[in-house]
Amino acid sequence: MSSKLLIVDDDPEIASLLRELLELEGFRVEIANNGVQALEKFDSTIDLILLDIMMPEMNGLSVLSQLRGKFTVPVIFLTARDNEYDKVIGLELGADDYILKPFNDRELIARINALLRRTRWDNAVNDGADKPIQYTIDKLNVNRKQQSVSFDNKYIELTGTEFQVLLKLLDNAGKIISRDTLSETVLGKEFIPLARSIDVHVSNLRKKLPPRSDGLPWIKTLRSKGYLFVIDHNDDLLQD
Repeated sequence: MSSKLLIVDDDPEIASLLRELLELEGFRVEIANNGVQALEKFDSTIDLILLDIMMPEMNGLSVLSQLRGKFTVPVIFLTARDNEYDKVIGLELGADDYILKPFNDRELIARINALLRRTRWDNAVNDGADKPIQYTIDKLNVNRKQQSVSFDNKYIELTGTEFQVLLKLLDNAGKIISRDTLSETVLGKEFIPLARSIDVHVSNLRKKLPPRSDGLPWIKTLRSKGYLFVIDHNDDLLQD
């Protein structure tokens, strides 16, 4: 069955044009014309949300904040404002990507398909066939199959993108992984330094992971090189 998308935009003309474009690509489409309606229409059948930021009654940031309390559905922000603050806040709240209006149709479709492919990979765990199901570092436990993260047996809530960033860093623990690689493998797009998407997702991870008992940082930034998940020689890193 084709993927089902929810378009949330207060401009009926834009919403209608988007629906026509996406249905031609084989997607099933629902439309909500404001944030309140979006929350009413959202259910477990929605595979991805295209969410406008500036809307009456409830803006996109508020909608995303409420969704992320319960769901990890992929969200792409659509915004007419090239505002760095909006982009960073949106990513910090758990948006997976953003695209500026007016946008290129093919770029939008490519971004949607990249996120949906990643989500299907999440569910099928195909990429983890040759990798450990579970990682244990200090008191942190990350389970690839269950898509769960806990510290000292206490659950840590991550977005789908944050979880994939963490997995990619763990799969390469003790090695430098570039921002280019993280962006291409996790977000499905080329890294653009000024966009800061990957940096914000990594920053969110740092905020959510409790301090290690050994005093080491979880993730180290190497200027102009990328990120490194820090391991100690005493770490029991891998478990089946």
